[in-house]
Amino acid sequence: MIELNTSFIERLNLTIRRNTSYLQRKTPGHAREAEALVGQLQSLQCYYNFIRLHLALDFGSEVWTPAMMAGIANRKLTRRDILEGRTTCRHCALVVSAILH
Repeated sequence: MIELNTSFIERLNLTIRRNTSYLQRKTPGHAREAEALVGQLQSLQCYYNFIRLHLALDFGSEVWTPAMMAGIANRKLTRRDILEGRTTCRHCALVVSAILH
């Protein structure tokens, strides 16, 4: 019998809620427009996958990002890399176009 474990999904939900001001509890800030929430979630997705190192992806002296593990990036990117378009992530491209326009 397979036992379901929702701890990974719950941890991801907590990360999203903690890093998105529109979704934080006990805050007066809320998304008045859907585009604002979508933009904030897309920027969080770029940060989470391309910039933030994940301790679960620890390989000796090197810690990887999920993008590095998936083979999309060969190194940890910076915010500058994303803003200058040095990534193939379509969500990152949408974030950059939203910031510039």
